[in-house]
Amino acid sequence: MTTTSKPELEQEPARGRTKGEHTRLAIKEAAREVMARDGFAAMRIADIMSGAGKSPGAFYIYFKNKEELLHELLEDFRHTLKSEVNRPLSGKEDPMHNLAGRLQVFWRIYRRHWPVATAAFQMSMQDESFARAWHHIREQGIKGLVTVIRESRKQQPAPDKDLELVASALSSMIEYACYNWTAKVGDFPGREIDDETAIEILTRLALGALNPHPSVQAYLPR
Repeated sequence: MTTTSKPELEQEPARGRTKGEHTRLAIKEAAREVMARDGFAAMRIADIMSGAGKSPGAFYIYFKNKEELLHELLEDFRHTLKSEVNRPLSGKEDPMHNLAGRLQVFWRIYRRHWPVATAAFQMSMQDESFARAWHHIREQGIKGLVTVIRESRKQQPAPDKDLELVASALSSMIEYACYNWTAKVGDFPGREIDDETAIEILTRLALGALNPHPSVQAYLPR
Protein backbone atom coordinates (compact mmCIF):
# COMPACT_ATOMS: atom_id res chain seq x y z
CA MET A 1 0.00 0.00 0.00
CA THR A 2 1.49 3.34 -1.00
CA THR A 3 1.30 6.29 1.33
CA THR A 4 0.18 9.75 0.27
CA SER A 5 3.07 12.18 0.15
CA LYS A 6 2.92 15.46 2.02
CA PRO A 7 1.63 18.49 0.11
CA GLU A 8 5.07 20.04 -0.18
CA LEU A 9 6.27 16.96 -2.08
CA GLU A 10 3.54 16.97 -4.72
CA GLN A 11 5.08 18.24 -7.93
CA GLU A 12 3.62 20.69 -10.40
CA PRO A 13 6.27 20.45 -13.13
CA ALA A 14 4.57 22.94 -15.45
CA ARG A 15 5.03 25.80 -13.03
CA GLY A 16 8.32 24.68 -11.50
CA ARG A 17 6.97 24.63 -7.94
CA THR A 18 5.42 21.96 -5.77
CA LYS A 19 1.78 22.22 -4.74
CA GLY A 20 3.04 22.66 -1.21
CA GLU A 21 5.16 25.62 -2.23
CA HIS A 22 2.20 27.24 -3.96
CA THR A 23 0.09 26.69 -0.85
CA ARG A 24 2.80 28.14 1.38
CA LEU A 25 3.02 31.24 -0.82
CA ALA A 26 -0.78 31.57 -0.81
CA ILE A 27 -0.83 31.40 3.00
CA LYS A 28 1.85 34.09 3.26
CA GLU A 29 0.08 36.38 0.81
CA ALA A 30 -3.23 35.92 2.61
CA ALA A 31 -1.50 36.64 5.94
CA ARG A 32 -0.18 39.95 4.60
CA GLU A 33 -3.70 40.94 3.57
CA VAL A 34 -5.23 39.95 6.91
CA MET A 35 -2.47 41.78 8.82
CA ALA A 36 -3.05 44.89 6.74
CA ARG A 37 -6.73 44.77 7.62
CA ASP A 38 -6.77 43.51 11.22
CA GLY A 39 -3.23 43.85 12.56
CA PHE A 40 -1.08 40.96 13.77
CA ALA A 41 -2.59 40.67 17.26
CA ALA A 42 -6.12 40.27 15.90
CA MET A 43 -5.12 38.13 12.93
CA ARG A 44 -6.86 34.74 13.00
CA ILE A 45 -5.56 31.59 11.34
CA ALA A 46 -9.08 30.86 10.08
CA ASP A 47 -9.10 34.19 8.24
CA ILE A 48 -5.68 33.54 6.74
CA MET A 49 -6.68 30.13 5.43
CA SER A 50 -9.98 31.44 4.12
CA GLY A 51 -8.03 34.01 2.13
CA ALA A 52 -5.69 31.28 0.88
CA GLY A 53 -8.64 29.11 -0.11
CA LYS A 54 -7.62 26.29 2.25
CA SER A 55 -9.05 24.66 5.35
CA PRO A 56 -7.83 26.05 8.71
CA GLY A 57 -6.21 22.75 9.67
CA ALA A 58 -3.90 22.87 6.65
CA PHE A 59 -2.11 25.84 8.21
CA TYR A 60 -0.31 23.55 10.65
CA ILE A 61 1.27 21.53 7.86
CA TYR A 62 3.37 24.60 7.12
CA PHE A 63 3.62 26.62 10.33
CA LYS A 64 3.43 25.89 14.06
CA ASN A 65 1.66 29.15 14.81
CA LYS A 66 1.21 32.66 13.46
CA GLU A 67 4.43 33.81 15.15
CA GLU A 68 6.43 31.33 13.08
CA LEU A 69 4.61 32.57 9.99
CA LEU A 70 5.53 36.17 10.84
CA HIS A 71 9.17 35.17 11.32
CA GLU A 72 9.22 33.69 7.82
CA LEU A 73 7.56 36.77 6.35
CA LEU A 74 10.11 38.94 8.15
CA GLU A 75 12.96 36.87 6.74
CA ASP A 76 11.50 37.36 3.26
CA PHE A 77 11.47 41.10 3.97
CA ARG A 78 15.09 41.04 5.15
CA HIS A 79 16.23 39.07 2.11
CA THR A 80 14.46 41.48 -0.24
CA LEU A 81 16.13 44.45 1.46
CA LYS A 82 19.54 42.79 1.26
CA SER A 83 19.27 41.90 -2.42
CA GLU A 84 17.58 45.08 -3.66
CA VAL A 85 18.68 47.88 -1.30
CA ASN A 86 22.23 46.98 -0.27
CA ARG A 87 23.52 47.37 -3.80
CA PRO A 88 27.32 47.69 -3.82
CA LEU A 89 28.94 50.80 -5.22
CA SER A 90 30.06 50.24 -8.78
CA GLY A 91 33.25 51.70 -10.20
CA LYS A 92 33.30 55.47 -9.93
CA GLU A 93 29.63 55.77 -8.98
CA ASP A 94 28.79 58.83 -6.89
CA PRO A 95 28.06 57.53 -3.34
CA MET A 96 25.24 60.06 -2.94
CA HIS A 97 23.66 58.81 -6.15
CA ASN A 98 23.90 55.29 -4.76
CA LEU A 99 22.27 56.40 -1.50
CA ALA A 100 19.45 58.19 -3.34
CA GLY A 101 18.77 54.98 -5.23
CA ARG A 102 18.80 52.95 -2.02
CA LEU A 103 16.27 55.30 -0.42
CA GLN A 104 13.90 55.02 -3.35
CA VAL A 105 14.04 51.22 -3.35
CA PHE A 106 13.82 51.03 0.46
CA TRP A 107 10.64 53.11 0.57
CA ARG A 108 8.97 51.05 -2.16
CA ILE A 109 9.87 47.76 -0.47
CA TYR A 110 8.76 49.02 2.95
CA ARG A 111 5.49 50.23 1.52
CA ARG A 112 4.88 46.86 -0.12
CA HIS A 113 5.74 44.93 3.06
CA TRP A 114 4.38 47.41 5.63
CA PRO A 115 2.00 44.94 7.35
CA VAL A 116 4.92 42.61 8.08
CA ALA A 117 7.32 45.41 9.03
CA THR A 118 4.75 46.99 11.35
CA ALA A 119 3.90 43.69 13.04
CA ALA A 120 7.54 42.68 13.46
CA PHE A 121 8.58 46.09 14.80
CA GLN A 122 5.78 46.04 17.37
CA MET A 123 6.53 42.42 18.33
CA SER A 124 10.23 43.27 18.75
CA MET A 125 9.28 45.35 21.79
CA GLN A 126 7.84 42.36 23.64
CA ASP A 127 9.41 39.21 22.18
CA GLU A 128 13.13 38.44 22.28
CA SER A 129 13.16 36.38 19.09
CA PHE A 130 11.57 39.21 17.12
CA ALA A 131 13.91 41.71 18.79
CA ARG A 132 16.89 39.69 17.50
CA ALA A 133 15.40 39.40 14.03
CA TRP A 134 14.66 43.13 13.87
CA HIS A 135 18.17 43.93 15.12
CA HIS A 136 19.56 41.76 12.31
CA ILE A 137 17.63 43.80 9.74
CA ARG A 138 18.85 47.08 11.24
CA GLU A 139 22.43 45.82 11.45
CA GLN A 140 22.28 44.89 7.78
CA GLY A 141 21.04 48.35 6.83
CA ILE A 142 23.55 50.18 9.02
CA LYS A 143 26.49 48.28 7.53
CA GLY A 144 25.30 49.20 4.05
CA LEU A 145 25.02 52.87 5.00
CA VAL A 146 28.47 52.89 6.60
CA THR A 147 29.95 51.73 3.30
CA VAL A 148 28.23 54.51 1.37
CA ILE A 149 29.10 57.20 3.93
CA ARG A 150 32.75 56.11 4.06
CA GLU A 151 33.02 56.42 0.28
CA SER A 152 31.31 59.81 0.31
CA ARG A 153 33.80 61.08 2.89
CA LYS A 154 36.66 60.33 0.50
CA GLN A 155 35.18 62.94 -1.83
CA GLN A 156 33.98 65.37 0.82
CA PRO A 157 35.70 65.03 4.22
CA ALA A 158 33.60 65.71 7.31
CA PRO A 159 34.37 65.74 11.05
CA ASP A 160 32.25 62.64 11.79
CA LYS A 161 34.16 60.53 14.31
CA ASP A 162 31.95 57.45 14.36
CA LEU A 163 30.42 56.44 11.04
CA GLU A 164 28.44 53.63 12.67
CA LEU A 165 26.64 56.14 14.88
CA VAL A 166 26.01 58.40 11.90
CA ALA A 167 24.62 55.45 9.92
CA SER A 168 22.55 54.30 12.91
CA ALA A 169 20.99 57.75 13.36
CA LEU A 170 20.29 58.11 9.64
CA SER A 171 18.86 54.59 9.43
CA SER A 172 16.61 55.26 12.43
CA MET A 173 15.21 58.41 10.85
CA ILE A 174 14.51 56.70 7.53
CA GLU A 175 13.17 53.49 9.03
CA TYR A 176 10.86 55.14 11.55
CA ALA A 177 9.57 57.60 8.97
CA CYS A 178 8.62 54.66 6.75
CA TYR A 179 6.94 52.90 9.68
CA ASN A 180 5.16 56.07 10.76
CA TRP A 181 3.87 56.87 7.28
CA THR A 182 2.55 53.37 6.57
CA ALA A 183 1.29 52.06 9.93
CA LYS A 184 -2.35 52.58 10.88
CA VAL A 185 -1.17 53.99 14.22
CA GLY A 186 1.18 56.52 12.64
CA ASP A 187 0.99 60.30 12.53
CA PHE A 188 -1.42 60.38 9.60
CA PRO A 189 -3.96 57.55 9.97
CA GLY A 190 -6.10 57.26 6.90
CA ARG A 191 -3.80 59.41 4.79
CA GLU A 192 -1.95 57.78 1.90
CA ILE A 193 1.41 59.42 1.29
CA ASP A 194 2.35 59.04 -2.35
CA ASP A 195 5.68 57.54 -3.38
CA GLU A 196 7.03 60.69 -5.03
CA THR A 197 6.47 62.85 -1.95
CA ALA A 198 7.86 60.29 0.49
CA ILE A 199 10.96 59.60 -1.59
CA GLU A 200 11.66 63.30 -2.15
CA ILE A 201 11.42 64.13 1.57
CA LEU A 202 13.56 61.18 2.67
CA THR A 203 16.17 61.89 0.01
CA ARG A 204 16.41 65.61 0.85
CA LEU A 205 16.75 64.89 4.57
CA ALA A 206 19.26 62.04 4.20
CA LEU A 207 21.52 63.70 1.65
CA GLY A 208 21.23 67.02 3.46
CA ALA A 209 22.31 65.38 6.71
CA LEU A 210 25.42 63.95 5.09
CA ASN A 211 26.23 67.15 3.19
CA PRO A 212 25.14 69.95 5.55
CA HIS A 213 25.55 73.61 4.72
CA PRO A 214 28.80 74.99 6.21
CA SER A 215 26.79 77.34 8.43
CA VAL A 216 25.51 74.33 10.40
CA GLN A 217 28.93 74.06 12.04
CA ALA A 218 28.25 77.26 13.99
CA TYR A 219 25.29 75.65 15.79
CA LEU A 220 27.06 72.49 16.91
CA PRO A 221 28.04 72.12 20.59
CA ARG A 222 31.66 73.00 21.25
